[in-house]
Amino acid sequence: MTHVSRPRSGVFARIVRGLVTTLCGLALLGMPPDGTSKSSELRLAPYQPRSAHHAYGYALALEAFRRPGARDWVLAAQRATSEPERGEPPVDLTGRFDPERIDALGLAFAVRGGRRIHVEVETEPSDDPAVGGVRSPFVELFVTGEQGLAPVASPLPLPVDGAGPVVQRVDVDAFDAGEYVLRVQPEIGYAGRYRVSVRTAPLLTFPVEGRTTRAIQSGFGAERDGGARSHRGVDIFAERGTPVLAAMDGFVTRVETTARGGNVVWLQPLFADLRLYYAHLDTQLVRPGDFVLAGEIIGTVGNTGNAVTTPPHLHFGVYARRRGGRGGAQDPYPFLD
Repeated sequence: MTHVSRPRSGVFARIVRGLVTTLCGLALLGMPPDGTSKSSELRLAPYQPRSAHHAYGYALALEAFRRPGARDWVLAAQRATSEPERGEPPVDLTGRFDPERIDALGLAFAVRGGRRIHVEVETEPSDDPAVGGVRSPFVELFVTGEQGLAPVASPLPLPVDGAGPVVQRVDVDAFDAGEYVLRVQPEIGYAGRYRVSVRTAPLLTFPVEGRTTRAIQSGFGAERDGGARSHRGVDIFAERGTPVLAAMDGFVTRVETTARGGNVVWLQPLFADLRLYYAHLDTQLVRPGDFVLAGEIIGTVGNTGNAVTTPPHLHFGVYARRRGGRGGAQDPYPFLD
C-alpha cells in the first residue's frame, strides 16, 4: 500500500479531545445537577459501539493510548475515510498489511441508482506466530450523505475452513445513486494478505422470460397522448403468452383490471421501499397476498387495456421513495441493465 505521511500532531489532539469530550459528556449527562442520585432523573443508556471497529478504537482511548501504535491506528482510520483511494466497480485490489506499519485501506467509489453492491474482503490469518490470536481486519462500508459519512454495513468474519482465509461479504441495495467508502483496517500487530473485490449488478431480475434490455422498445419519459403525459415505465416486447416474472422477492399487493393498464399486477418487494407495476398482461397467475420469489411466474405477456392496438408487450414500472421522502416513478432501465 502507498505510505501516507502522518498528519500533524494537532489533528490527533483534536481527535483525542473529541473522544474525551464525548466520554465526559456521557458521565455528566447521567448525573443530576446537585450531584445526588435520583431514580427519576433521565439517564443515558450504557455506551454501545456501533461496530467492532468503533469498539476497538474506544478501547484504545479508554486505555489513554498507552498501547504502542494506538495513536497511529486512530489516525490511519481517519485517513482511510477522509483520503481514500478512488476506484470504479468492478474493483479488485490485493496487498498485505505489515505489522511494523499501522495502516488502513480506504476505497471510494460511485454507484448509480438501481444497483446491488457486492463487496468481498478476503484476509489471511497472521503468518507470524508471535501475533497469534489477532482477529480478522475490520470491514466497514459507508455512504456519503448531507451529514458526512454514514455507516451502511459491517459484516461478520466468515471462515472458509478451520485454518484457511476469512471472507467478509457486504451486499447493499442502492436504490439511489450515491458515493460509497469502504474501509478495511486490522488491529494493531496484524500481519497478512488481503483481497478486496467490489462489484455491482442490476437490482432486479429481468421481468420477461428469455428477454434482455434489447427487448425494450419504448423507454421511460417518452411522450404519450400527444404530449399530454409521459411514459412512466418501459415496454418490453415479446410474444403473447411469454411468462412474466417477479423481479424481486415480494408480496403481491394488487391484482386488478383497469382501462389503461388492462390486466395489472402490483408487487411489493420484501424489505424495500419499492413497488413494481406490471401492465397489459394477458393472464394474471397470482392473487393478492401471495409471496413470490424473484424469477417466479406471475402472469403472461399480452396487450390488454389501452394497448389493444399494439403488439403484445409488458409495461413495467418501478415506483420508489427517493431521498427526502419524495415518491414516484423511476426509470426501470438502470434497475435492469
